[in-house]
Amino acid sequence: MRFMPSRSDRKVFGKIAEEYDLVYFGTVDPRVDHDYVAVRGLTAQPNQIEENYTTGNVYDYEVAFLQRSRNAKLPNGVNEKKHWTILQVQLRSGGWPRIFIDGRSRAEEYGALVASYLRLSEIGWQNLANSAFTNFPQAFATYARLEDVGLMQKVLSSDVQAMLATHFTAFDYELVEDKLIIYATNTEINLEILDHMLRVGLWFARHIDALLYENINVTE
Repeated sequence: MRFMPSRSDRKVFGKIAEEYDLVYFGTVDPRVDHDYVAVRGLTAQPNQIEENYTTGNVYDYEVAFLQRSRNAKLPNGVNEKKHWTILQVQLRSGGWPRIFIDGRSRAEEYGALVASYLRLSEIGWQNLANSAFTNFPQAFATYARLEDVGLMQKVLSSDVQAMLATHFTAFDYELVEDKLIIYATNTEINLEILDHMLRVGLWFARHIDALLYENINVTE
């Protein structure tokens, strides 16, 4: 795989790589770079050039950071350039349905997309365990297929709701198949933000993987 430093933010990604013994590759072009783990999720597009691709193993989890830009259609029909810093964590478990957790402070950036493209529904707080006793419903909008609400309730336990709503409202979260994806949207990036993304990503991944040992059938 080529080494091609990105034009912006490469210093901060170099710092997170040094701190966690990751490898920084910079710009990735899927038309010429084939030996890397692609970062999927809601914001992915075919043949999309990614910036500041940084990858490695942290506490036995394979992780990948990158920065991604694309035009997105807003609810009012206007196209706007969006920028994301993304962390993907490879789970040990797989087969999870798509669940999207969108921070309300970002004006429901993904609302139209998850409803139309992914055909997910916003799930009301009444379907979340003990949500009336946390700030989670005020902090996040949660999307899933109606038939996956039961699994979503297990993923978003009261402890998870409290942790995300108290400490990590700056990010959005997507669970799909065997990937957990963390998004920072249109944010000026620094080492503290990347470190927080990694910390919540690893913590959330351990919680999701632990559900396997509770004999939960994710294909139900």
